Amino acid sequence: MSNKKESKEKVIMLNGKPFEVPPGGSLGVLALGNIGVRAWKKAKREWEKENKDEGKKA
Repeated sequence: MSNKKESKEKVIMLNGKPFEVPPGGSLGVLALGNIGVRAWKKAKREWEKENKDEGKKA
């Protein structure tokens, strides 16, 4: 049984610097507009999929 407590946040580029998109979202993501919302939806979808799979293993 592996313990995956590490964060798997999605990273997008903002002004040439990486910006981590948390599955829970943030105001920074909203401020990015469409790109931020799409990145947040992808991060949330993948986080939910990982947690759903972990729930089946228990």
